[in-house]
Amino acid sequence: AANLLSDASTDWSKFTKMDASAKMINDQYIIVNSNFAISENFIASPEKEAAIKKANEKVAKGDPKGAIDTLRLAGMSVLQNQYLMPLKQTREAVSEASKLLDSGKYYEANLVLKGAEDGIIVDSELLDVDR
Repeated sequence: AANLLSDASTDWSKFTKMDASAKMINDQYIIVNSNFAISENFIASPEKEAAIKKANEKVAKGDPKGAIDTLRLAGMSVLQNQYLMPLKQTREAVSEASKLLDSGKYYEANLVLKGAEDGIIVDSELLDVDR
């Protein structure tokens, strides 16, 4: 992880959260995890089960937007959670923790890494049927 974070040639643009809710000064949020949940009182029907199966296939093929659209067309609201990591702050923390580990300061390194972990935020968005 330290090598990946410190490598200046890594292209982070495809993982960067670019909308207004994720603006930072001198840093950028990187999406490190994402999940979807159906947000309704779900009552199974053959149509909804088929839509969920089709949405799962789209996610497996790397098309999460298509999956969301499939669920919305079937009348289901979708809640999306994205876990966002501040890239520059995390790089600095991992670098500092590495130096502390090299000098045998394990407790201090753990605290620095804990601080980096605490910097991760969750951005939740309800992708409603009516949108």
